[in-house]
Amino acid sequence: MHEAHEATRALLSPTTHRHHPLSRPVVRGTIAICALVLALLVWTAYPTLPHSAMPIPVLSRADYDDLDDPETAPTLLTLLALGDWGGTLGKESGDPGSCCVMYNGSVDTRSDRYKVDYYAQSYVADLLAASAAQLAPARILSHGDNVYWVGVGMANAAYRLEQTFEAMYDQPSLRHILWLNVAGNHDIGGASFICGDKEPYYECRSADELVAYLDRRFQAQASYTSPHGDRWVLRDHYYLERIVRDNIVVEVYNIDTNNADNHGGASVCCQCYGYAAKYGFNAGECDAATRGDRGCVLGNTEMFDACMARIDSWADDSYARMSADLAVSDADFTLVNTHFSPHYHMAPAKMARWVELCERYKVSAWLNGHTHGFNHDIGTWGTHFFMNGGGGGYFTANNPIVTTPTIQKYVLLSSLDGVDEEYIYSQWLVVGEPYGFLELSFSRDWLKVQFATFDVDWQFGGFNHSETTVGGVARGHCWFLPRASAGTSPIGLECNASFNGPVGAPLQWR
Repeated sequence: MHEAHEATRALLSPTTHRHHPLSRPVVRGTIAICALVLALLVWTAYPTLPHSAMPIPVLSRADYDDLDDPETAPTLLTLLALGDWGGTLGKESGDPGSCCVMYNGSVDTRSDRYKVDYYAQSYVADLLAASAAQLAPARILSHGDNVYWVGVGMANAAYRLEQTFEAMYDQPSLRHILWLNVAGNHDIGGASFICGDKEPYYECRSADELVAYLDRRFQAQASYTSPHGDRWVLRDHYYLERIVRDNIVVEVYNIDTNNADNHGGASVCCQCYGYAAKYGFNAGECDAATRGDRGCVLGNTEMFDACMARIDSWADDSYARMSADLAVSDADFTLVNTHFSPHYHMAPAKMARWVELCERYKVSAWLNGHTHGFNHDIGTWGTHFFMNGGGGGYFTANNPIVTTPTIQKYVLLSSLDGVDEEYIYSQWLVVGEPYGFLELSFSRDWLKVQFATFDVDWQFGGFNHSETTVGGVARGHCWFLPRASAGTSPIGLECNASFNGPVGAPLQWR
């Protein structure tokens, strides 16, 4: 086992290095009552978590001679995966909300990207429908941030989900497909006030009230019933979806990772933008606000600790139940559906916990949103990590910002195979700023994951939606993952049709 592990590591030896671009906060206001905060999120909290490029291809077709040819094997099951899609309302009346890059308080019209950004959720919905018409997916995996900015309360959930979900994804090819949802940070309050059952949400008066309304914010989405075949699924903070078709077994582990450190639980519990708006201090304090600060529940540590304890309990429960289910799994492919990435969005101890679980049970793929872009990383043990956060609810931000001569690694909590350190390598980072989603196609031996975005026939209407010309689906980066019981390297192969260059829109930041 040790020798095989070292051989895999040698195959993944980096040739160049880069750090994933996350987001740099650009605060322009407070998000409480009709206030707008637009941020280009750059992950700066853990700058020691770099990435490295992997040679392509890692292995050759000859290494998988005992399996069907992935290029010609018949597809037996398909899924679609979409992240960060639930944009704000009011665009028809001129309120850009969460859609767009801003400049001097207005939509930035200095470049044409605003023409894509303004109605991005609607465009991606049409794109998703076109893909679904071709692939007939069994499920759609939704990675959270279903409702920007602050989620919904019990009293306004039905209206908001009718507008943001039902009306947006009403195409015939989508109407009766089950959506497997998880909650993101914006679904449980974002960083504004949590108490109340509808807007305007208010300042909580006690720790008990804060925790009660935090639970209600989640339940507002979890209790929603879609009129289209009950297609909205959010059973709990953790739930397992088992899909069986033509003797292929796929398990989707829907987990809550909102205790992540990058704009996760602490930002939610601090509620800084709500306090900044009410008490008149600069919202620029909010990105760095932490326990005990004025921008964090006005320094009330009792309320903050109670809120964080509840969010931590969701993650702990997800971890325990996922561990138990993986231990008895007979699935050919195991997928994690969640909002946050372990190695981009979590501090080292939290990261190692989840990554070790993925290694222990040979999880096929981890899919998440939160960062509004796309990439594909591979662990030396074989789990594939896909960032998939450009679903149209928030403007995309993929620009490379930091390079580093080191590589991403984590230290195991306990050695599984005699190797005390593991590595996660960057296989692909999207070029430009395109919107899109992932297509997952399963054959007997393989899972194909492919990036889907706008083709060249799209013409975007900017502020005038009626001037849009709907085009088709363009496809980019693509990778084949072998089934868990194949007895081969889990690293897999790049598809012949994979394209890693610029595709989709927008392709430039400015």
